[in-house]
This record gives sequence, structure tokens and C-alpha cells, in this order.
Amino acid sequence: MRTSNGHEHEHERDGRAALWGAAVLTAMAAAAGFSAPARAQAQPQDMQRPHLADHVFLTTNIVPDAFVNTYVRSSLGVARTLNLDYPALVVHGDTLATLSAEQVSAILEFEYQNAVKDWIAVRAKVEVIGRLGTQLASLVEEGVTVASGFDFGWQARLHESRSTMLCGTLDVSNRTYSIIDPRQFAEDVAAGVPNPQLTDDVPVVRSRGGARFAWAVNRPFGITLLTEGSYGETPWRSQSNTWEYSLGASVDFDAGAAWGIPVGAALAYRQTSLPDLSTSSKDIGRSTILRVAYTGERDFIIGVDFMGLFNSEEAQNNRTIVSGGGTLTLLYYF
Repeated sequence: MRTSNGHEHEHERDGRAALWGAAVLTAMAAAAGFSAPARAQAQPQDMQRPHLADHVFLTTNIVPDAFVNTYVRSSLGVARTLNLDYPALVVHGDTLATLSAEQVSAILEFEYQNAVKDWIAVRAKVEVIGRLGTQLASLVEEGVTVASGFDFGWQARLHESRSTMLCGTLDVSNRTYSIIDPRQFAEDVAAGVPNPQLTDDVPVVRSRGGARFAWAVNRPFGITLLTEGSYGETPWRSQSNTWEYSLGASVDFDAGAAWGIPVGAALAYRQTSLPDLSTSSKDIGRSTILRVAYTGERDFIIGVDFMGLFNSEEAQNNRTIVSGGGTLTLLYYF
């Protein structure tokens, strides 16, 4: 009986050990089953979107990425300028009224870039930007300005390491500025100018070259820098060709890498000496964008941009025009 009971206890211990072993193996298999897809999804090497080391970049329209890749992008945005003050109406030394009004700007862009080789890409962009006053004062003072045209250019990889990328860019832009200027028309009529024109179409061709730099700081954070110089015509017929510059920087954060949430954010700043819809040859344009985007797909993002635009118009009473708005961007890599 003792021998039989001993064998029974041994069988019970063996059975319990087998059950514990099976439970442990099942738990390990379940954990592996849950963790393996998560690790596979997080691998940047599976991404079509720009990436270096363990970081997947999220860039903006004002500071584009520094990679030789293939993509198509469309953007649609609107901005509004509030409390825009104009010089007061003065008649015979008496101030009759101080003018204030608003402006609305809209932008539509479509861009395609194709990596013809692993080190060089060619791109083309079509763009339409419009600005008009929403009240009589701004409509008379600023009129209506529409800039439409296209860019054609190249982007080439100059240097690459595990966490950095440097590319050079070369572009040619061809735009037409359609300007409706009621104030200038009225002044020409009053001055007796022959054949005064209410509208004017000004063609502007410029060449532009620069560099873009990307740095994967760590898995969640990345930095993109931009510098450009340009030479060519201006929207003002009275001014000859000019040299202009642009500088930009952005910092992006990948919440998917930090917390497993398929959302990214990028904060970008750009300064240029020739804003797109400048009304003065001495304008300095400053743009800030906060982009929040869905990043759950390996080759596609949907981004919403919150814009702040600051134009310092030194030629017109040293004022600063401040605008705010938003843009919806769809970007597909393939």
C-alpha cells in the first residue's frame, strides 16, 4: 500500500509539474504572439516613409524632408488675417477715419517626386495661392492677388550615415502673379496716366538651390534643417532681378515609437526674404506650422496643419501682418 501510495504521489507531482509546464509554455507563446506583431509593426525598415536608424520622420510643407524617395502630395489650406490696420484717411489735414479690415488667403498644392535612381529624384509641383480683402477697406488697399504656376527640380543625396542624411536641391519656378489693384488704378486715373490698368499679370521666373539635412536624434525624435538661396524676377515690374534666401527648421515626434499610438507631430519654422504673396520688396515672411498626423500606415499619412504667418512689411509703416489658418495634407509614399 505504501509503495502504491508513493507511486500515486509521484504521478500526482508529475501531473502537476506537467500542467505547470504547459501553462508556462502557453503563457510564453501567448506573450510571443502579442509582442511579435508589435515589434514587426514598429520596425522602421518596413516603412516607405522617410526613416533613419530607428526613427520615422514626419516633416511639413514649409520644411520638406531630406530624402531621395517617391511620393505624391496634395494640400489645401485657408488662412485669415484679423485687425489689419491701414493708414487713416486724411483730407486737408483732417483725419476722417482709421481703416481696419480683414484678409483671407487660400492655397492649393499638388506635388509629385520620383526617385529615378537611389541617389537622385526629380519632382514637379503645381501651386495656386490667392489673397483678397473681405471688406471694402482691405479690398481697396490690397486688392486681389493670385499667384499660380509650377516648380520643377531635382534632389540628390550628398551624404548618408546611420542617423543623418544630407541632400542638395536645385529648382526652377515659373509663376504668374495676377494683381487687381483698385488703389493704384484710382491714383493713375487721378494723375492722368494714359491707359490706366486695373489688372496686371506679372510673370516671375526664379532659380533656387539649397541643402536639406535630417538627423534621427533617437527613436521618437527627429530634426530637419533647410537652407536655400534663389535668384530671378520679382512680382514688381519696377524692380530688377534679386537674390533672396530661405531658412527653416523642424522637430518631429513619433508617438508610435514612444507610446504605441499611431500619431505624430512636427513643429516647423521658416523665414524667407520673398514671401509668396508679398506686397513690398522689403517684406520678411515668417511661417510656423504645427502638424498633427495619423501615422499608422507604412506608406501614407493624413496631416492637419495649424499655421501662423507673420509678414513684416517695412515699406508700409513698419507693420507686421499676422495670419492664422489650417491646412489638410495627404501624402502617399510608394
